[in-house]
Amino acid sequence: MKVNHFIVVRKNYKNSQFRAQIVELCRSGIFSDQQLLTQLKISRTSLRNWHRHYMRYRKARWFRSKPAVAMKKEADQIKALKQQLAAAEKENQRLKLKNEGLEIMIDLAENQFKIPIRKKSGPKQ
Repeated sequence: MKVNHFIVVRKNYKNSQFRAQIVELCRSGIFSDQQLLTQLKISRTSLRNWHRHYMRYRKARWFRSKPAVAMKKEADQIKALKQQLAAAEKENQRLKLKNEGLEIMIDLAENQFKIPIRKKSGPKQ
């Protein structure tokens, strides 16, 4: 890519795509700042401004904050999920107690009536 190509396009120096291409050429190291300034006849200040704008645009894409509405929705979702988790843990505790009670009841019935209530494990039943 030659700078001469950009000299023809210099009429469109207000075009953001043109500015981005110039800054990318400069940042990639293909051309130095001085070469671009002399061949395109651009002021150093405008090139610095283009650099600044380019970096703001590039970084802004990665560091945009979420809107307050989305953050509020996420907070509500987190709150609802925490409530569901608490309810599930409570239900799990209740089921564990029920299972333990049934085990004790089966043990007592087997001892009292001398009848094997539980099935034998394995292929032979």
